[in-house]
Amino acid sequence: MPPCQKKSTAHDEDNNLRLKQRFLIAVEKGELGREGAQGVIVTSKEFKLYFSDIKSQYVTSFMPASTIEPGRSIMTHTKFLFRIRKGVYRLHPDLLAKN
Repeated sequence: MPPCQKKSTAHDEDNNLRLKQRFLIAVEKGELGREGAQGVIVTSKEFKLYFSDIKSQYVTSFMPASTIEPGRSIMTHTKFLFRIRKGVYRLHPDLLAKN
């Protein structure tokens, strides 16, 4: 099954994990995102499909809210994605190294 069609298993493991933690676990397990020449790329579509158990609007706003502003390159605890184009994001290269 392609990564974007897998259901979230992190939710089953611990309901108390924050979405960022669940997101990182899914990426680390290879269940979400794809490794490319520029790093790990995740689309909004596969993110929403993977986290389909979340029924609030938070799943729609998570990635845009986590985007590092254009012209910046420093990651923070709340800003850790680069927007490549509409609906396509690249993880900051230090994100997985810090977890």
